[in-house]
Amino acid sequence: MGHPPPLPYDPPPGGALPPPRPARGPGTLVIVLVAAVVAVLLVIGVLAGYLVATGGDGDDPAPASAGPVDLREPLTFKLVAQVSAAPCTGGAVTVDGASECYTFGSDELTVRRLEGIRAVPPDPARGSPAWTVRLRLTSADAPRFGELTGKAAQAFADRLPAGRMGMLVGGTLVSEPAQVMQAISGGQVDVQGPADRFTRAYADGLVRRLAGS
Repeated sequence: MGHPPPLPYDPPPGGALPPPRPARGPGTLVIVLVAAVVAVLLVIGVLAGYLVATGGDGDDPAPASAGPVDLREPLTFKLVAQVSAAPCTGGAVTVDGASECYTFGSDELTVRRLEGIRAVPPDPARGSPAWTVRLRLTSADAPRFGELTGKAAQAFADRLPAGRMGMLVGGTLVSEPAQVMQAISGGQVDVQGPADRFTRAYADGLVRRLAGS
C-alpha cells in the first residue's frame, strides 16, 4: 500500500520561494526505474522466503517437531507374544478400529530421550498415504533398537507372533503392531498407521505429547 504524499515545506522567511528544480534528464529516470525494479525483486524475494519458512500459503503452520528432547512420557517398543480376537481380555490391548487384541512379552525397549521427533506429511508416491511420526533415536538406544528389531525379524521369518512390534506411549498402544521384516540399525523409526487415524492433527498431537509442548 502506498504512502500519502509528503506535506509541502513552509516557505522560508521573507516569503522568498526556492528556485524551481531542474527537469530530470534521462539518466535520472533510468535510476528511478532500476530502483523500482530492485524494490519489486526484493518484495518477491521476501515473499518467497516467507512461503518457504511457513511451508505453504502463509496460513498453515509447519508440522510439529522437537529435539533433542527428554520425553514427558516413556516410549516403549514391545514385541507381541500373542494375538487374540476382540473383545480384549487378560491384559490384552488394542486400538480403535482394530479387530485384534495384543498381549506383549518381555522383549522391549523403553526410550526416554530422542534426538529428534517430527510429523511428516503423506507421500503417496513413496507408499505413505497417511501422516508419519518420525523418531530419531539417541546413539545409546539405536543399537538396542537394532537388536530388538533383529529379534522381531527372526520371529517374523519363523512366523511367530513376536514378528510384530508395538509402540506404547505412557503404556497406551499408539497403533496396531507392525510386522518387522528386517533389523533397523540406523536409529530412525517411522511410526505409521491407517490414513483415517494418522491425520495431521493426530501426528502433531503425538509429537507434542511426547515432547511435552
